Amino acid sequence: MAPLLPVRVSTGLLQGSLSEYDDSIAVYKGIPYAASTAGENRWRAPQPRASWEGVRHADSYGPPCPQVPFGPMNILPTQDEDCLSLNIWTPAKTATDAASSEGTPLPVFVWIYGGRFIAGSGSELAYEGTGLASKGVVVVTLNYRVGILGFLSHPELDAESGHSASGNYGILDQIAALKWVKENISAFGGDPSSVTIGGQSAGGASTGIHVLSPLSHGLFHRAIPQSGQRYPRDPLLSGLAPAYRSKEKATRQGIATVAEKGAASIADLRKLPLDILLQGNNKNDDVWGNPPFYRPCIDGWVLPATFEECLRRGIQADVPILTGHNADEGGTYADPEFNEDDLKSCAEQKYGALAGRFLELYPRGNGVDARDAWNQAARDNSCVTTALWAKEFHGQAASPVYGYLYTHAPPARQGGPDAPPSRQAIGAAAPENNAPKLRIYEKAVPRSEYTYSKIGPGARYGAFHGAEIPFVLNNLYAQDGYPYGEADHEVAAVMSSYWANFIKTGNPNGAGLAEFTTITDDTIMRLGRDCYPIPLADSPERIAFWKEHLEAQKPW
Repeated sequence: MAPLLPVRVSTGLLQGSLSEYDDSIAVYKGIPYAASTAGENRWRAPQPRASWEGVRHADSYGPPCPQVPFGPMNILPTQDEDCLSLNIWTPAKTATDAASSEGTPLPVFVWIYGGRFIAGSGSELAYEGTGLASKGVVVVTLNYRVGILGFLSHPELDAESGHSASGNYGILDQIAALKWVKENISAFGGDPSSVTIGGQSAGGASTGIHVLSPLSHGLFHRAIPQSGQRYPRDPLLSGLAPAYRSKEKATRQGIATVAEKGAASIADLRKLPLDILLQGNNKNDDVWGNPPFYRPCIDGWVLPATFEECLRRGIQADVPILTGHNADEGGTYADPEFNEDDLKSCAEQKYGALAGRFLELYPRGNGVDARDAWNQAARDNSCVTTALWAKEFHGQAASPVYGYLYTHAPPARQGGPDAPPSRQAIGAAAPENNAPKLRIYEKAVPRSEYTYSKIGPGARYGAFHGAEIPFVLNNLYAQDGYPYGEADHEVAAVMSSYWANFIKTGNPNGAGLAEFTTITDDTIMRLGRDCYPIPLADSPERIAFWKEHLEAQKPW
């Protein structure tokens, strides 16, 4: 293939390279979309990037935003506050011909990473974009500020903003990246009028915020929040990725944070070194579910109101939505020692007066033990909460919602956190095992105390949180240590085709695929080795139980 031509964007010329995984795909890495966030730009909305002279070689990822990585993340070691960059994968012919405006523009997919709003980067191999780009999609990943640098609220920052708002700088970064895409993506063969945003966990929650935020409207046309959308009255919102703070709480915590850092003002805080700022970056908030301390807030500007109020006021973008959860997340328990007494105790704490009814609806016996019963209930919760969210969305919107429960369990990575205990030691010397381990969801509490998660040996199992990512992004080739088999590659082919079709048209269906139906009050799509519609739960009585329980809760 002829050499790639330089591509002109608003700030200068870029030279890309061919993907190491497929030389029909061009890759442009580390493209700055905003100025450095250091110094006076700390805790400010992203500022414009200065132009450069000559041709900039976009052949290496930009540094991640400052953070304290945890668990199995593959974060580049050199972090920097000059971190607001993005990466693009596009069919190479399209990129080459873009200078002469030849070819049909391709739909664009902007991926937002997860990591509890405290860590992550667009350069993680889990998000490598070659495989999805090979299906006729321009793929974009990006960096945004996390932790204290991305989600600090304070009255001084409110005054500076001009909007009496602060605390959502990471979301503002994402919006700036979407504006950059709108202005520049045509140079890479992309169609700025056909942009889908998506992400998983905190990335899915971010996607949900963009669906609600007036600042984001018009910058995207479809949305894929993975493990991100739940009914606004679902109590699990207290601790999961879409958890947010009130303006009052975020401000109170921000004032306390400035004092804890020994600073008298935001000006003083801007002068502190990163190692001081990042102390305590990964701490949890002191509420049920242990959400991260640093996370988005209702600031009245980026996020105007509670999720429920936004949906009922019709603030949401009326765009097609593809959303769902994995079978072994959402409150399922991994601890094999969870027993009948624990089940009854946790049910009483979670369901109160409905506990007896819950225990009758989820009987034990015939091979079903206490943990099986609890986990099936958690899966039903995930299905019903998605359906109830869709119902709220449709109160003021007409676009389709495609809901799913993802069920395919990948093979365990040798030495990884999802490996069986006997295999975890194999990877003990691997670099990722030197990263701090984060006990994300639970404190050291008895099994009989209701918490979000009960983690047993092996930690992750089944279709765990994040298990779907390499399958929907079609990048099994980039995931080291997983002994993928033929069935895994078949699932990846199907899942990525659903995602690519949705990115292209707002409908996941296409030739050779099982029909992906929209979610209803009674059914949801099961995705995995076999794909077909399933009831939200195994009986109408279980569905009724979950609707009654969830609708009776307070809005979050």
